[in-house]
Amino acid sequence: MLSAFNDRLQNNYSDLLEDTELSPGENMLKTAVVESNIPPLEVFEKEEVDRVREVDQNLHLFKWTTGNSGSDWFFLDTHDKRFWIFYSLSKSNFFGDAMREIVTSEGAGLDRLWLPRGQIERIGEMGAYEGVKISYGANDVFPEEFIKENLEFSDLNIDGSGSSSKNLYEILKQTEKLDPFLALSRIQIRREIDGDFVRERVTNEGMFTTRGGTNIRLHISTVEQIKEQYAQMLNAIESNHIIGATSREHGARPQGAPIIIKFSREVHDVEEFLSYIVNAKNPFRLWGHTRKISASAYKVDGVDMHNGDKIAIEMAPDWMRLYLYDGACGNTALRLFTNLQQYYDPAAELIYHNNNSHTR
Repeated sequence: MLSAFNDRLQNNYSDLLEDTELSPGENMLKTAVVESNIPPLEVFEKEEVDRVREVDQNLHLFKWTTGNSGSDWFFLDTHDKRFWIFYSLSKSNFFGDAMREIVTSEGAGLDRLWLPRGQIERIGEMGAYEGVKISYGANDVFPEEFIKENLEFSDLNIDGSGSSSKNLYEILKQTEKLDPFLALSRIQIRREIDGDFVRERVTNEGMFTTRGGTNIRLHISTVEQIKEQYAQMLNAIESNHIIGATSREHGARPQGAPIIIKFSREVHDVEEFLSYIVNAKNPFRLWGHTRKISASAYKVDGVDMHNGDKIAIEMAPDWMRLYLYDGACGNTALRLFTNLQQYYDPAAELIYHNNNSHTR
């Protein structure tokens, strides 16, 4: 597998260097990291799977048929039981459609990585910028009337490439009226170590497109490093913010605390806002019952549609508290926060206990 990927990596770079386009059939290597709560067999038993081949205990090759883009093959690496890695040499439209179906089908037990703005910026520190994409899209979640009354933009799309991409992003961040709308959704970097290099395009959903390089192992290590950074954030949330109790000799001791999201702009109608967030639809995938608890605050008793975990949300105009109960998945918090950044407030902050961390 690594040999085939390495050949494609080097051929892609040669094609792009000489001709600025790929040879027919020479698709770029694509990778997706997925958070899992199920065994691999549950994926292989789906009706969309045509064939499965076991390469070894933690590596399988399977063929997936999409609803719109035909069929193609995936390698699935499950050496990390919590975070699976999907590899494919397929076309972009197939890869996108297939990963969407694999992750969001009913009862899938799988979820994407949800990388906040600050984590995407951290990936940029791993190499030299070659591109940035900002895609703020309030109109994908909120209706026109809500946007008109609450926001200055319905959408903002900037797609920059080249060696000046970092300068472009820094200039935009220094623009006072634009910075609160910079929903950083993708970054391209060139990473070099010990004479080898790899060119990566990484999205805030944990999707990688490898645009060339000299050594596939540098791509593998890049994916692993980003995955580990994400796992550390997830582990901190699950270690400190799952609401429950520990048994003691005389009764029980409560543990855990809510995760807090601080907004940079007030929400004028909290009840209406929650109706667009907690409606069982993508991308938030949350559902529940909303009730008023004070003059300006509301509470949601709900579930995460990803895996049926019980959650609760309390919200006032400038903050939101998320309660995760025993057995819940920390990915719920990162999905909620990252999508709030993407569709409402890119300058929002996530506050959780990990040396008093704030993340943007």
